[in-house]
Amino acid sequence: MTVGLSSQIQAAAPPPAERERGNVYIVRRLFRDYVAGQWPTFAAALACMVVGSAASGAIPFLVNAAVKYLFVDKDPNMLALIPLAAIVLMTVRAAANYGGQTMIETVGERAITSAQRDMFDRIARQDLASLNAVHSSQFVSTMLYDATQMRDAITRGVLAVGIEALQLAAYAAAMIYMDWQLTLVALVVLPPVAWAMERIGSSLRRAAKRSMEQTGDLAATLSETLDGRRIVKAYGLEAHMTERANARLAQRLKTLLKVVRRRAAAVPTTDVFAGFVIAATMFYAGYQSHHGGLEINAFSAFLAAMLLALQPVRNLSQLWPVISSGVAAANRVFAVIDSHPTIVDSPGARAMSVASGGGAVRFEGVRFSYHEGAESIAEVTLDIPAGAKVALVGPSGAGKSTIFNLLLRFYDVDGGRILIDGQNVHDVTLQSLRRNIALVTQDAVLFDESVADNIALGNPGASRDAIERAARNAAADEFICKMPEGYDTRVGEGGLKLSGGQRQRVAIARAMLRDAPILLLDEATSALDTESERQVQEALARLMKDRTTIVIAHRLSTVLDADRIYVMDRGRVVESGTHAELIAQGGLYARLYQHDFTDDAAEGA
Repeated sequence: MTVGLSSQIQAAAPPPAERERGNVYIVRRLFRDYVAGQWPTFAAALACMVVGSAASGAIPFLVNAAVKYLFVDKDPNMLALIPLAAIVLMTVRAAANYGGQTMIETVGERAITSAQRDMFDRIARQDLASLNAVHSSQFVSTMLYDATQMRDAITRGVLAVGIEALQLAAYAAAMIYMDWQLTLVALVVLPPVAWAMERIGSSLRRAAKRSMEQTGDLAATLSETLDGRRIVKAYGLEAHMTERANARLAQRLKTLLKVVRRRAAAVPTTDVFAGFVIAATMFYAGYQSHHGGLEINAFSAFLAAMLLALQPVRNLSQLWPVISSGVAAANRVFAVIDSHPTIVDSPGARAMSVASGGGAVRFEGVRFSYHEGAESIAEVTLDIPAGAKVALVGPSGAGKSTIFNLLLRFYDVDGGRILIDGQNVHDVTLQSLRRNIALVTQDAVLFDESVADNIALGNPGASRDAIERAARNAAADEFICKMPEGYDTRVGEGGLKLSGGQRQRVAIARAMLRDAPILLLDEATSALDTESERQVQEALARLMKDRTTIVIAHRLSTVLDADRIYVMDRGRVVESGTHAELIAQGGLYARLYQHDFTDDAAEGA
């Protein structure tokens, strides 16, 4: 297997947002994927819209009757009937429009929630390389802001088609029925209006796409400022970060003002064309009237129908910019949904089986590069017996963390193979592979849930007794019980309500609950003070018992008892042996240990 990481990222990356899909594709896909399952609600909404539009189309006829019977014929029998008919007609119209809008909004909200579920699932399952290639705030922006834009396109788009277009059709039918010649004069305006809306919409779609990208950049700035708040405060970077945010806000404002101008141009453009229509209609109607071909009640009804029809035309012109923004947003949303990870189960992959007392790990001539032309590890061979404690040491950038990434199949090797109890990690399912490995990192990752929930992530579904037993073994039970709500206390964003040592012990409890045969410790104590390190080391000693343990060591004093130490430099294993053997060799390890020993002595002075 010789697939480079660059090709993996290219294959895993989502389809570029620049690959614009047309309105027809977006609408068809939205209906196919997210509306089709709501057909009863959708059909009921359309039925309400048809009723409401029919009621709207009856208004010109009511005007005709009112002028004829109340003002021309002065029929007293109609004096109460026609106003009553108006009340009934408008009540039916209002009720139908309310029902239609409510149900369509419901369909739209459910559709976007489903799309957001798909986005989150795709993001959560994406390869580490693909996630690292995009700032996390871009995903947040797409998940929230772009999805909202897409929702507006769905709800307002369907409402426009269902209400505005149907009402326009009803008014047009009434106009044709009353005077087809006058109707032809009025309809002359539609082609130029459609052309103008297409021009405005295309320009707006481009501007909207830029504004969405800039919103993601702004979200990234805010996220980085909050995530790095300690450094911002410590180095007095408030002004720098504010200046950076202001620059992005100014850029985004410039784009948003373009969007405002294009969106605002839609209705005035329609009104200008409408003015020509009204003028032409009045001219032709006046001509007919002078020649005795048009009665006042018929003209009044036609004029009412035409003026009523202008409102749907204006509303449809306002809709086009919304749809254009929605299409741009949908392209970004579907780009996330359409992305596929490359690190997946191989065809015919089977569940990994690790027998009791097993967990032997072997790297055979493994090669890997994060970037083409720059190998991170080259021809690495490691032999780690089951139940052994093995340490990886070496200067920064030597490839130690890459070993963990490859063993967990966060990335696939470019060459060689990795075996666990003789099973190639590429030939087993990802779930079974990772279920047999527990990872404890230097910066314990906790989620803003309860302490118990964070521990339970090691083995979802574990009993409360098992969770508390793991906490006791990790020397965490004592401080947990002193918290306001004990195990049910929320730990805050990133576990900030806990100290570094407490977070680390919760992470160890999580690993203990996982009870995996292979344990990976990535600099698990390097960031702790002496007392916290002592407590964590005691917990780690219990965790490592009877497990295959691979340790990335920053402080070499923590791995003196390792069964074997592999010394790495520039992606290669340059030395291996026990601590005593490596000291005797006087090589890189001896120099690193001497440097580490000197630093420890200086700290204790």
